[in-house]
Amino acid sequence: MMMLLRAGSPARGTFNVLLMVFLLAACALFTTARAAENSSVTVTDMLNRTVTLPAPAKRIVLAESRHIMTLALLDNDPLSSVVAWGTDLQRYSPATWQALKQRFPQAASIPEIGDLNSGTFSMEAAIAAKPDLVVFTLYGPIPDGLSKLDAAHVPYVFVDFFRHPLTKTVPSMRMLGRLTDHEKQAEAFIAFYQQHMDEIAKRVAKETTRPTVFFHLNPGGEECCFTSGKGNMSDFIAVAGGENLGVKTLNQAIGKLNLEYVLAQKPDFYLAGGGSSVSRQGLNVGPGVSTAESARSLKAIVSNPSLASLSAIRNHQGAGIWLFFFDNPLFFIGVEEMAKMLHPAAFADIDPAKTFDELNQRFLAFPLQGSFWTTLNGQE
Repeated sequence: MMMLLRAGSPARGTFNVLLMVFLLAACALFTTARAAENSSVTVTDMLNRTVTLPAPAKRIVLAESRHIMTLALLDNDPLSSVVAWGTDLQRYSPATWQALKQRFPQAASIPEIGDLNSGTFSMEAAIAAKPDLVVFTLYGPIPDGLSKLDAAHVPYVFVDFFRHPLTKTVPSMRMLGRLTDHEKQAEAFIAFYQQHMDEIAKRVAKETTRPTVFFHLNPGGEECCFTSGKGNMSDFIAVAGGENLGVKTLNQAIGKLNLEYVLAQKPDFYLAGGGSSVSRQGLNVGPGVSTAESARSLKAIVSNPSLASLSAIRNHQGAGIWLFFFDNPLFFIGVEEMAKMLHPAAFADIDPAKTFDELNQRFLAFPLQGSFWTTLNGQE
């Protein structure tokens, strides 16, 4: 027998309360689901992989610690989200590492999980850090062990500032901006970067000559002459209005040219790349280096009898530049300076040092101070 619920009866009141509770709970679940959907982030990384995070990353593993410079363009406190990182910055650019620690002492306490270049990087340690995201770069080969991250359901992305930096830097920065909830900062940096790259391209396009360049990678060792082949540094030199000798003969990114070949080609310009601990007696440029010291180190390199006979060096058409410009978004400053080296008249009113100062003030969370290039003709 069915009992009718009369208006005002206790049973009717209880039913209304239960119904209200049910509706509120359903509404709350729907709101939570919508909020979760709205906070999720989906990107396409530089290997064309689709990656979705449930929310912007708050715990990040940097496979290469030098890319703290990249995060520092987006976040005033870039270390706040880094829970572990590689050891490349500490190993190859101790001066930059010191500049970072001076601004952010907590850098010394972030767990280190090895170096991809030396094969010591630990995927297990990356997983143990419980990250929301692991950031890899396309500097070397695709690292082994990614299946371990997949099995642990740890998202990871690849950025590219090395293989195809001229076309991948903007999408890489835009992707990182979305993944870290710093889209406005990413777009502001991209606008600054694009403004300078466009100006370089406009001026170089008007030049009728393209000087040949011998880019000397980490000079100062016993062997000569390592250089860049297709891609990366050769691409940067091309954008700056030159042509690197390595493009003609090397199929790989880095290789060795015979000294006799270099001498026979009579390049118009000699460009040393240094500032890395790889070459202890090489070009001394980078954070904390004085202009006098960078000039002294370049002169010591070119005084070597094997190089001194190069016509470019005899004509004082030589320079040195910081290598760590060229695997992160800061490369546009290096390109601007190289364009000024190769086409001084066309870039007479361009001041790369001023560009660097503006970058430090507006974007970089730990400003870099020092001497980052030097020339044989004394035009800094």
